[in-house]
Amino acid sequence: MRPRWVMTPEEVAILDANAEALGANMDELMITSAEHLANALEGASKPIWILCGPGNNGGDGFRLAQMLDDCYVIASHEKQKTMLSQRARDDWNGLVHAVDNLPENSPATIVDCLLGAGSYGQPRGEILRLMESIPGRPLVLACDMPTGCGSGVAFNAFRTVTFEAPKTNMIDSNGRLLPEVGDLFVVPVGWPEGTLDPGPGDLLRYPHPQPNQIKGDRGRVLIVGGGPYHGAPILAGMAAARMGVDLVHVAMPNNAALKAKWPSELIHEKISDDDILTDVSTIVTRCLTGRGVNAIVIGPGLGTDPSTIESVKLLLQSTPNIPKVIDADAIKALNGWPDDLIGIITPHQKELENWIGDIENVPELVSNSGENRVVIRTGPEDIIIGSAGRGGIGKGGNPRMSMGGTGDLLAGCLGGLLALGLSPWGASRLGVYLMRKSGEMAGNEIGPGLVAEDIPQFLSRSLITGPVLLHPPKAEDPFSS
Repeated sequence: MRPRWVMTPEEVAILDANAEALGANMDELMITSAEHLANALEGASKPIWILCGPGNNGGDGFRLAQMLDDCYVIASHEKQKTMLSQRARDDWNGLVHAVDNLPENSPATIVDCLLGAGSYGQPRGEILRLMESIPGRPLVLACDMPTGCGSGVAFNAFRTVTFEAPKTNMIDSNGRLLPEVGDLFVVPVGWPEGTLDPGPGDLLRYPHPQPNQIKGDRGRVLIVGGGPYHGAPILAGMAAARMGVDLVHVAMPNNAALKAKWPSELIHEKISDDDILTDVSTIVTRCLTGRGVNAIVIGPGLGTDPSTIESVKLLLQSTPNIPKVIDADAIKALNGWPDDLIGIITPHQKELENWIGDIENVPELVSNSGENRVVIRTGPEDIIIGSAGRGGIGKGGNPRMSMGGTGDLLAGCLGGLLALGLSPWGASRLGVYLMRKSGEMAGNEIGPGLVAEDIPQFLSRSLITGPVLLHPPKAEDPFSS
C-alpha cells in the first residue's frame, strides 16, 4: 500500500470518486469497511447497538449488521441520503429501531456509524437526539471518526476504525490525536491502484461560479515572462484564462510584446524593459495596489540573463504573500525553497538537477508546509510531491504533449487555479489531471498534428469531463434532521 498522508474529509471524497472512476465497486468497498469493523468488535461485550446515520457511514453500519449474529440497529433517519447507503439498508432484513423505539436491552457496546469524517461542528437535530438517548455508559467503537469529534459534543471511543488514512479533523493543532478517537486503526478498503494519483475526482476541487460575482472575483493572474521568447507567456496566459479566471495580465519586455499574437482574453501589462526583464518595479506596484493579483506565474520564455535572474529574486522578495508558480528559467533564481514562497515549482528533470540535485531532496524542501509547497517534476509522467507524504503521479494523456509549449500551458493552468483559491497542493493535482485529459481530448479530435496553441480550448472542456459543473452538488447540512 502506498504511503498515506493525513487527509481532509474533502480529499477522501475526491479519492473515493477517483476509485469509482477506476472501476471500484463501491458496494464492495462498503462491505470491506464493515468487515474491518466486525474484526474490531471481536470479543466486545453484548448487547451491541449499531447507530446508523443517513449517509454512507450509516451504510457501513447496515453492512456490519449483516455480519453479526446478534445486534440491534438504530437509524437516525427513516431513509438514507445516498443510493449506496440505501442499498445497504435495503439488504438488512432485521428490525430497524428509531430514537422513539429503542431496544429494551441497554447496550454494552455501541458502534458509532452516525457521521463520518465529512462532518464538522456539533451534532444537531436527530443525530444529537439519538446520541443523548443512549442509556448507560457503553463502550464506543467509532466508524471512520467519532460523531462530533473535536466539537465538544462527541462520542468518546475506545477505538476508531478509519479508512485508508487519518483525517485532519481527528487531529489537534499540534498533530496529536484528539482524545475521543481512542486507539486508531487505519485500514484499507480496497481503493484500486492509481486512486491516489490525479484523476476525475480532483474536479471536485474546482470552485463553482456564483451568480452574484463581479469582474475580478474569480481570480486575477499575472504572467511574467518573455524577452528572448514571446510565445511562451502568451500560451501560459491562454491556459490561465481557460481555467475560468476573470482577468489575466501578461507582463513581458516591449519588443517581445510587439512580436506576440495577443488573444483578446489577455491584458498586456506594460513594463519599462525593451529586450529582457531587468526592472520589476512596475510589476511589484501592479501586484500590491488596487485589487492586486491573486497569483503570479514567473518564468515562461524569460531567458537566463543574470540581470533577469536578479530581477526575479527581487520580485519574489517583494511579493511574499501572493501564491506563485515558478517555471522554466525562473527556477534559476531559487536557492532551495525561499522562506516566504507559497506555491508550485515545475522543473523538468534537468532543471530539477540544476536546482537541488536529486528528486530525493524534495520532501525535506517542502516539509512542514501543509498544502502550501509543491514540486511537480514534469516529464512523460509528472511526479507531484507535497508535504507530509502527499504525492501523486500524472499518467496517460497523449504522447504528442511532449512538444514545446506544454510546460508553459501547465504553468498557466496552475496559476489560474491558484487565483481561483485552490491551495498549491489542490491546484497541482487538478492542473496535472486537466493537462493530461485535455491532451487526450485534443489528440482524439485534431490528431497527431496538434500544436500547443490547440490545447487551451480543451483545457476548458476538460473541466466538464465529470459531473462537477454539469451537476453542482446540493448544499446539505449533515447534522440537520
